[in-house]
Amino acid sequence: MDVTRAGGLLLSGYSRRQLTRLAQRGEIVRVRHGAYADSVPAGELERHTQLIAATWPAVDRATVLSHGSAAVLHGLPVWTDALARVTVIRRTTGHGSRRTSLHVRLAALRPDEVVSVDGYQVTSLERTGCDLACILRYERAVAVLDAVLHRGGDPEVLAQTVGEAKGRRGAGRARAALVFADGRSESVAESVSRVRMSQVGIPSPQLQVNIFDENGTWVARSDFGWLERGVLGEFDGRIKYLGTADEVAAAVMKEKAREARLRELGWVVVRWDWADLGDPQAFRRRIEAAFAQANPANLRGWAEPL
Repeated sequence: MDVTRAGGLLLSGYSRRQLTRLAQRGEIVRVRHGAYADSVPAGELERHTQLIAATWPAVDRATVLSHGSAAVLHGLPVWTDALARVTVIRRTTGHGSRRTSLHVRLAALRPDEVVSVDGYQVTSLERTGCDLACILRYERAVAVLDAVLHRGGDPEVLAQTVGEAKGRRGAGRARAALVFADGRSESVAESVSRVRMSQVGIPSPQLQVNIFDENGTWVARSDFGWLERGVLGEFDGRIKYLGTADEVAAAVMKEKAREARLRELGWVVVRWDWADLGDPQAFRRRIEAAFAQANPANLRGWAEPL
């Protein structure tokens, strides 16, 4: 993923015509104007990290990586539409700009809102979450703020940062998302699931519920639990079933055995996926059907939420 500026290659003896020919033959890859690499990573996040490395030497010292670019470096959720350009905040007067590979925003930053990540100046975890929550739609804003808290962001600092955004476009949405945010959510899917439950009137569940049998032996952990109803809820992500045919078969069998054990203990398990989240009313009916099927009197053992 190493990136070399064109100036360095010219100093090494290459001509611009040679660089063009090498790129045409696929022996080097043009990452952006004036920057080349041996290859382009397959993953979108890795490609954006490469674009950051290619862009960073061209910006001035008053510049800080922000928004989607900061999210990539902090390990926060980020969506494809934020990865085409490197986004930065410039702490100077003037105007922002949007070019092919660089989006420059102007804003003031407190000293504590700038940190070093992998050798780059980057907006802090809390400031990055606030900036994204102001520009994303509500469910994505919740997912980002959940992730900020899950990754160790300071709740008080986050609240202060969101509060200081008053007057910015999207600040009200960021405040609402912060009220709803919960650092126990471990994925975007779990965050969006909680938002959908709230939108369709499903009671708020407990999160990350550990299930034990009558002997106190740990059986499983579930994403969601309505303990007083005897219902466990789980987002059924396909990622756990990737791999070779044998690996997938083993994972499926292990999951079936796990769920069978939960049912033996009296729990009703309800599952959903992205398609279900895209149909809120069908999602509500699915969970309500589980509520109707369950009988808390049949439960054995106990449950402890995180």
